[in-house]
Amino acid sequence: MNALAERFTGPFPGHDYGTEEEPSRLLARLSALERMADAADGRLPAEQLARARALLDRADARLRTAPQHAVVALAGATGSGKSSLFNELVGLGLSQTGARRPTTVTAISCAWDPDGARPLLDLLGLPRARQIPRHGALDSTGPLQDPVLSRLVLVDLPDHDSVETGHRDEVDRFVAAADHLIWVLDPQKYADALVHERYLRPLARHGDVMTVVLNQIDRLPEGTADTCRADLRRLLAADGLPDVRVVTTSAVTGEGVRELRDIVTAVAAGRRAAVLRLSADLDLLAEGFDPEFTGVVPGAEPVSASVRAGLLHGLGAAAGIGTVAAAAAREAGAVPQPVPVQAHQVDLTVRHAAAELTRGLPEPWAEGVRRVLGRGARRVPAALEVEMAAGPVGCLGMPGRVLGAAAAMWAGIVLACLGIVGVALALADVEPVGRWNGWYAALLPLVLGILLAVGAMYLGQQWRAEAERDRRDDAERQLAERVAEVVDEYLVEPATVELERYREAHALFVAAREPLHVR
Repeated sequence: MNALAERFTGPFPGHDYGTEEEPSRLLARLSALERMADAADGRLPAEQLARARALLDRADARLRTAPQHAVVALAGATGSGKSSLFNELVGLGLSQTGARRPTTVTAISCAWDPDGARPLLDLLGLPRARQIPRHGALDSTGPLQDPVLSRLVLVDLPDHDSVETGHRDEVDRFVAAADHLIWVLDPQKYADALVHERYLRPLARHGDVMTVVLNQIDRLPEGTADTCRADLRRLLAADGLPDVRVVTTSAVTGEGVRELRDIVTAVAAGRRAAVLRLSADLDLLAEGFDPEFTGVVPGAEPVSASVRAGLLHGLGAAAGIGTVAAAAAREAGAVPQPVPVQAHQVDLTVRHAAAELTRGLPEPWAEGVRRVLGRGARRVPAALEVEMAAGPVGCLGMPGRVLGAAAAMWAGIVLACLGIVGVALALADVEPVGRWNGWYAALLPLVLGILLAVGAMYLGQQWRAEAERDRRDDAERQLAERVAEVVDEYLVEPATVELERYREAHALFVAAREPLHVR
């Protein structure tokens, strides 16, 4: 696309209307569409992406081939006077006219700059024998020698209501590719459902690159032309084209032909016909993607902290880290013995997370998130079992106060034992202790020892219970970190990639959807 951008840099003299920013803006939109299609590959329907890439290919080819030329195609039904108008605009009798079916059997073109237009007509698939130069041997003087017309290519199409399938196919091909379309209708068949349903209604986004001609008004009773034109405008409004340009003409009297010629001249002078047509095609294509991008857009943190916390909690419970941590705390330094992972708990947890992450998301993208989470959920149980048994859990050592309490308890026991010995000696009235002195000497260490032993034992139990809780919590924290690695690798990271892909595609879609601001 950089080569295309270079073609549209610098001033564009001779514009009758519009802005020089339009080509670069179109290129930016096409670039956004191309990157959006890449980002959406495998997420959005393949046929939609195929239409997007077909438009990109056609735009690439059109913008590289005579981009400032304008292909103006006249389309109409049998007997509408389309070929007569073509001859009037060209100033030469090139296209066969008549009321038989069909009159125009294949497209014919007239180019004011045949050499410059030839690559474009070749791109459109028009045979060289049907490419007629306006100048040269045919004509070199006259009122149609305006220099801006060197960028004009007029094409007379076969009748769109032809009974020949090949004729209709050729009309469809040029209707999809011409830079500007002139629909020639007649008073008898301007309300024909075929032209409205097959062509005008589907081209409702192309009002800026179309002109509708009510031809043969000389055949209408006097004073009825305005009524007929008003009725045609009503039908066009129902087709979604309330503002499309409508011209009344007569190839017999010449009425309106000058106005139509001025319109065609302005299309060629603007050097923007291809840009406007491709922009309208892009508008129509982007409109078809609206349902796939209507909904919430993930923020800077696609997977929120609350969703991740829910996954950690649910998968930790499924892996039984509480039970494993308690066992690891009792056997410090041993490899944890994992418990069987509860697969149904894993499935429920992941489903809940998927519901949270896809709430308000367009369905194709929500399905993508559910798909990657489901794929990860199938691998999580085995991964959790491996992580739970990956190696020993380092536990905290026993605090010094617990050991000190144990030592104090034994000291109290020893002291109490000494007191018991003293009591025994006092009871035996052993000399030289004496009974009363012995009692005093024995009771003091006995009471102190009992108090010290009981107090130390109580505090030691409290401190030991607290230390075991700390050891279990530490083991559970380490196991939770292992669970977090599984959650991040198999669930959070894939979901984040998918949601960020949607956010990127949505931003690119918005850029591709940005109107050209022509009017």
